Amino acid sequence: MARVLVADDNRQLVEMLRATLEDAGFDVVAAYSGLAAAALIEREEVDLLILDVLMPGVSGDAVADLLHELKPHVPVLLMTGDYSDQFAQSAGRPWLRKPFTEQELIHAVGELLPARPDTA
Repeated sequence: MARVLVADDNRQLVEMLRATLEDAGFDVVAAYSGLAAAALIEREEVDLLILDVLMPGVSGDAVADLLHELKPHVPVLLMTGDYSDQFAQSAGRPWLRKPFTEQELIHAVGELLPARPDTA
């Protein structure tokens, strides 16, 4: 089963994403800040990170950079609700613009983790 770390400072959004991904067959680890996500990737094995770009303290892009140094094979999906956020568009990483549908989320995750979660 593929393991996905979801990090956003909006707890309600994290729990919605967790429920959607768990319903799709993924194991989900949640973090509610960039700092918590950074700590988790140092000690947990994950197959994918889904990170909000704009979080207080440590941003999602900084966590993605740390992950790339520690585990360069693990893909990252960025999320942003800031429609003027040119970073997400130019970061060279896949991203979703909030709000997005459950189907858009599952499709984006499927593009990054092509193996079915129940066969991985």
